[in-house]
Amino acid sequence: MSGLPAKTEDETGKRAPARASRLLYWAAGLSIGALVAHAIDAPDHLREWWGYSTFFVVAGSFQFFYGFGLLLRPWRYDDAGELHPDADRRGRGYYMLGIVLTAAIIIVYIISRGTGLPFLGADAAREPVTVLSLVPVAEGVPLLYCLARLWRGAGAARASGAENETARHI
Repeated sequence: MSGLPAKTEDETGKRAPARASRLLYWAAGLSIGALVAHAIDAPDHLREWWGYSTFFVVAGSFQFFYGFGLLLRPWRYDDAGELHPDADRRGRGYYMLGIVLTAAIIIVYIISRGTGLPFLGADAAREPVTVLSLVPVAEGVPLLYCLARLWRGAGAARASGAENETARHI
């Protein structure tokens, strides 16, 4: 055996907050970084069809502001600026919002590259897969992973009664 103690640091809650913070920073960085790819590719899409360009601007803006929201975590504080006793639970809705909308962006990508969006008109034809077009998807998949882990961890902290301890460290 490796000689590790029976009780790991994760079980005591000492390493879990650091892991959650890393996940949070990764998620914020991936979300903000996706804006760059959307902004670079948006002008090409504007020449093709205004709908694609609008989607790029809206998706990129969401990802940018969502990423900063992850860094600021406004759900953790009450009106007086004090830490909510249930700060982790309050963040679960924000994580789920990111999961749903990031998954929607990936689904739109897959449909637009597979069949196009014919229900939006002839201009919404099938798009080619390019290296640049893969960047937001390549950032979206690990973003989904980070957000799912944060969502699950926030629920686990509440269920285990360690929420207040974890909330102070994240």
